[in-house]
Amino acid sequence: MKPNSSFKIMVVAGESGGHVFPAVGFCQDLKQKFAEAAHVTFVSTEVKDAGAWVPAEFGPVFLRTNKSIVGLLKLAAGALSLMWRLDPDIVFGFGGYITIPFVILARIFGKRVLIHEQNVVPGRANRFLGLFAHRIAVSFEGSRGYFGDNKRVVLARYPLRRSLTRVERNEALQFLGLDRYLFTVLVMGGSQGASRINDKVIEAFGRNPSLDRMQVIHLCGKRDYEKVSAAYKRLSVKHKVYAFLDDIHYAYSAADLVISRSGAGSVFEIMYFALPSIFIPYPYAGGHQMENARFLARKGASILLEDAKMSPEMINGLLDIFLEDSMRRKTMSALADSMYESTKNIRLEDIILS
Repeated sequence: MKPNSSFKIMVVAGESGGHVFPAVGFCQDLKQKFAEAAHVTFVSTEVKDAGAWVPAEFGPVFLRTNKSIVGLLKLAAGALSLMWRLDPDIVFGFGGYITIPFVILARIFGKRVLIHEQNVVPGRANRFLGLFAHRIAVSFEGSRGYFGDNKRVVLARYPLRRSLTRVERNEALQFLGLDRYLFTVLVMGGSQGASRINDKVIEAFGRNPSLDRMQVIHLCGKRDYEKVSAAYKRLSVKHKVYAFLDDIHYAYSAADLVISRSGAGSVFEIMYFALPSIFIPYPYAGGHQMENARFLARKGASILLEDAKMSPEMINGLLDIFLEDSMRRKTMSALADSMYESTKNIRLEDIILS
């Protein structure tokens, strides 16, 4: 395929924000580089919020499937139908079980195959699909060792969505209706929220003697929204609670500190916005979030708090440190910023035809 010719690319991503968001970011970068020469079809599953996250310009197709035997058979049939009908030149998988039939069929049909691994420790689907891919793009240098043939592995920039733009802090606070003079804590647990973080952080705020010096932006997920909203109404703290915030760049731009899970997307977004952070890795799903958190913690750009050790007392102790030590915050902010700059290596859209 000639670099200047038009091409059809099928981007396949699992339904979670951890897969969909970088895939959307890649599609946006792809369109900027190739414009009308790139004909994109975005494929995901018809569950959760994937449909709301994918712009219509990427021709999204959502397959109704699940991990049951019947669901997987439907997925295989749907993948075969799409591959046969659309005949893409390139299939690019961003993780999740949905990518498996597309990548395998792409190799059978003689198509170019790429996969992107967002986390330090690859998911099971990507470890398997690494056997079939022509190129394997990774966001962390530490991922290389999980794929046997290093010649096919490329360290590439994590593709952030175009909507994630830095905003001047006071403008962000005004947009959110918050106070410019209060210490602003952003609490989030990923695109679906994190119940344990929600519960422990609220309990910590209920016991914190410095609550009058703080304000909170809490992204709690749809499942816990009513419970979390009710809990904050009982606390004497200025707050904004969201199930999910489309304009999350305002929350990042307003924050002085982030308390978060450490999915790859959250890690790179926090680095991009140069924020000090407390990462509380999700302890399951292969423990991959622990290694993501360690990437920043080892450099001093973040504090790593294990989920099993999370308590209101521990959270309040850390909050007090960040509240009082502005020099620590500035140092961690500078480290996060420099680490993000160091990850801006090859871009995904630059390797798809190489």
